[in-house]
Amino acid sequence: MKRKPEYVCGAHSVLAALERGPERTQRLFIAEGRRNRRVAEAARLAESCGIPIEALDARGLTKKAATAQHQNLVAEVFPTPLLSLDDLIDAQPESAPPILLLDGVQDPRNFGAILRSAAALGAGGVVWPKDGAAGLTPVAAKAASGALEVVPLARVTNLARAVSALKEAGYWALAADAGGEKTLGVDELPRPCCLVIGAEGRGVRPLVLKTCDARVRIPIEESAVSSLNASVAAAILLHGVRKDRAEDEGVARVQASPS
Repeated sequence: MKRKPEYVCGAHSVLAALERGPERTQRLFIAEGRRNRRVAEAARLAESCGIPIEALDARGLTKKAATAQHQNLVAEVFPTPLLSLDDLIDAQPESAPPILLLDGVQDPRNFGAILRSAAALGAGGVVWPKDGAAGLTPVAAKAASGALEVVPLARVTNLARAVSALKEAGYWALAADAGGEKTLGVDELPRPCCLVIGAEGRGVRPLVLKTCDARVRIPIEESAVSSLNASVAAAILLHGVRKDRAEDEGVARVQASPS
């Protein structure tokens, strides 16, 4: 079935879409009478690519964006490319960066923030289920701040089967869990790995957790907070895995260097 056009809003997300030209962006909507620097920059990009520009009043722009927090910019874009899980795995570089799997993250802002962290911290991709989870809404796109244009994405029918498929492809499946037997920054984590992040409160579902090789806890001060939200947990885990890999590569370079 043909997918409907999508909308992205916010300066960073709109400019990132416009930089890909007409192959990504169909139309730019700007606020009537609001020509700040970012709006002017977006309009110049659209004009240079032959992308139509339409001015809307505040109500019309908010309706397109599905949020009032659009920063006077909304772009109608072709559907964000989604890969099959097999294609996402095949597209991974030799360095095999960690892949994120999201188990029922429903808040679109958290979802977008996770995508943003995935882009910033070099994740190999983000995988999430078709049902019971946030989608690629304008609110998620704004929080992603351009990450939709760079992070490989796959939406699957069954997350537990996706974990199993990644394990068959050579990845270790590590679930974020407050009661995990491994502690980030203390225990060595196997690589390459995929990181499974659960929804706030519920965490990773038992069926998905059962398919994972290990559970990893993030050490936090119990007197301060009882838990971290999904986007923060994802960013900390990604950074921890990236830091471990960088340290290992540094040791390998030292060992390989002539004395």
